[in-house]
Amino acid sequence: MVFGRQDPHVPLEGRQLIHGRLEAAGVNYEWHEVNAAHAFMRDEGPRYDPELARFGYDSALRLFRRALR
Repeated sequence: MVFGRQDPHVPLEGRQLIHGRLEAAGVNYEWHEVNAAHAFMRDEGPRYDPELARFGYDSALRLFRRALR
């Protein structure tokens, strides 16, 4: 899970709810919150952050490598 902390679509309360449910269900996951807005990984517009986008994509690729071998 990768969330931008300034994303109004998934505010802190929503992230806490998601996190709690994952923990309660015993799900194996990674959780990352970064100081970014909604759509910070989309390579257009003022919210785009290339370094944080790279972090998000690298995290996803690590997961795919582990899970899909």
